[in-house]
Amino acid sequence: MRVTRLPLLLAPALLVAALLAACNGSANEEPPLRVDAVGTDTRAAIIADSTGKGLTARDAQGRIIPGLAQSWRVSDDGLSIVFRLRAARFADDSPVSATAVVATLNRARGPRAPAMLRAMLGGIAGVSSPLEDVIEVRLTTPQPEILELLATSALAIQKGVGAGSPGAGPYVVKPAEMPSPPGQPAPLFLARSQTHFAAESVQLARISLSTRTADEAIAAFNRGEVDIVTGGALDGFGSARVLARRDALKLEQQRGVLTLLLNQSSGPLQDLRVRTALRLAVDRAALGSSVFGSPDATAVPALAPRSLTSYTQGPIPEWTAWPMVQRLEEARRLLAEAGHDALTNRLKLQIAIPESPEAERLISDFADDWATIGVDVALQRRSADFHAKAVKQGDFEIALVSRVATIDSPLPFLLPFTCGANRHGVCLREADALLADAWKAKTLADRMTAIAAAERLWSEDGAAIGLVQPLGWSLVSPRIIGWTPNPSGVHPLSPLQRVPERKLIQ
Repeated sequence: MRVTRLPLLLAPALLVAALLAACNGSANEEPPLRVDAVGTDTRAAIIADSTGKGLTARDAQGRIIPGLAQSWRVSDDGLSIVFRLRAARFADDSPVSATAVVATLNRARGPRAPAMLRAMLGGIAGVSSPLEDVIEVRLTTPQPEILELLATSALAIQKGVGAGSPGAGPYVVKPAEMPSPPGQPAPLFLARSQTHFAAESVQLARISLSTRTADEAIAAFNRGEVDIVTGGALDGFGSARVLARRDALKLEQQRGVLTLLLNQSSGPLQDLRVRTALRLAVDRAALGSSVFGSPDATAVPALAPRSLTSYTQGPIPEWTAWPMVQRLEEARRLLAEAGHDALTNRLKLQIAIPESPEAERLISDFADDWATIGVDVALQRRSADFHAKAVKQGDFEIALVSRVATIDSPLPFLLPFTCGANRHGVCLREADALLADAWKAKTLADRMTAIAAAERLWSEDGAAIGLVQPLGWSLVSPRIIGWTPNPSGVHPLSPLQRVPERKLIQ
């Protein structure tokens, strides 16, 4: 038998190629896009957005485009939207029917749906299917943001009930055969769905999705192990700006707020004078530049961000026009009136924060001003997940929270203050009534005026102290094209493309 021997230098190269082929499935198979999600919430959002599809969708620029509805028509009075369904199939190859659409939307309005989602859909009067490929959504008042809401993963159309019910998105989940980082969810693959109505437009066949902390993800990106890091917010912002390549860092002004929740259930924060003094003694104008190094991180004087294009009626408190010296003087007076003297009876408060250098810096930026009016603060540092659970349970005196919305509406920032929606003692029946009346307004202007009146009441009551509108950050390899910062903060993976590696010159 004749044995063919490989040249000494060629054999190792072929061995490496064979090993790579074994790892990737095939020597010619495209390697997956490697994505790191910062935090478990970002991971869940990526999976939901990639495997589901609503009546509407978002493109790479964050604009509303057709989803499972190929077109729609809004009535002249804004109280009816008629959608025409396209021919589409779920991941199990069954057809997307009008019955499934109506059932999905009605479940989201039903008693078993999350309370916040039900509240956001409070202006829907009914959902019906007059024809097999037609859906009508009837509204109680004009709601331009409903098209954005229908594009969110919470309203992705499902074949049935439950987390395992097939969706109609561009990808399906496949388990990844690799170890998970300590304390993090197991990595997984997103594979292109062959039943998606536009499967040919999905540029990347596979995506590997891992979850890391912000600093771990930045380090992995710098080592070349990751193509995209997404979901960055306050945590890791400083590290990303300092350590990441300039051409890889993507910043965007989020529709969000960094705010301090004040627990009114017990203790000194039950006193409105104390809550008002704390609100006055924050120099918001300096926070954006100090923490984010950008004027795009604008001040939030009330509860909702000022960048909402549909909500120009948001309240601007009178004290925002006062010089800082005057605000501090009034804060001292209110505290003294409440029995807290800056010399003999200083007020001591505890602020719970998600553990990060950026959160500590944010607090330290106004803690000095609070100290001058007689308020000393101690930090209670918690992991991000534990902090979120504690806030939900009302386990804090003061808590730093971030609220971000993908839709152009003030409601995601105001609904948490309604009676029964929070565990930190906020309940203003008059504000709740104004929000309820907003669903009955005859015009969009009347609706927004009612919402603004509710926000003013909660703001004056000290339900929370708005601080600054945060910036979000991502890291994107220069080889990836199609990633576009946008106000919604939504970045679908299906339109992304990879620039081919340059061939080595022999």
